[in-house]
Amino acid sequence: MICKLLGVMNIAIMNIAIRKITRSLFCLFLILSFIIMPRVSFSYDDQNASTHKIRALYLYNFLLFVDWPKTADSHSNTLKVVIYGDPHLYEALKPMNGRMIRGKKLTVDFLIKSKDLDQCQVLFVGDGEKTVAGELLKKVHGKPVLTVSDMEGFVQSGGMVGFKNRADVLENGKKQKRFIINLSAVRKSHLKIRSRLLRISDVIYDDTRPVTSKQP
Repeated sequence: MICKLLGVMNIAIMNIAIRKITRSLFCLFLILSFIIMPRVSFSYDDQNASTHKIRALYLYNFLLFVDWPKTADSHSNTLKVVIYGDPHLYEALKPMNGRMIRGKKLTVDFLIKSKDLDQCQVLFVGDGEKTVAGELLKKVHGKPVLTVSDMEGFVQSGGMVGFKNRADVLENGKKQKRFIINLSAVRKSHLKIRSRLLRISDVIYDDTRPVTSKQP
């Protein structure tokens, strides 16, 4: 009986260790990618520049853990990312333009007209674009387009991935998970997010609340 109990405890300890190692490896991967990322010239202060670089890095690495249906990307050898309403993120992500992500060449565009959403696989909506977020989500609804933002309430209104800001990650002095994922929205668009990324994210299911402005 004691031997059996010890065996169960050992398995539990091993599972905990594996989860910690997985999180550590993912964080290390993000850090290494940030180190080797090309330098960019910014017209704004260094602290903000670093913040935008980090967001660009998170977006870039997030794409490594997403699977698109074959019907969505078999016609092209590119992975098109469009940025709406966030020129700083666009500038930070531009140096990654042309890099290969799982056999696809990354292309980065700044969205000006809605027609630019044609044949894109990723849509990032800037935090200041709450008034048009719902309209943009409707345009890509049901299509294999990964929708991402760092605005409050984005995933609750049908978006797929939300990047939390620093205040949310360090809530009550404790480090929280960096991402929030609406798994229902992901599945409805026939996309798949790999389990190793889901394990380090907060996962929710469909919620029809509208996107709301941040509280002061």
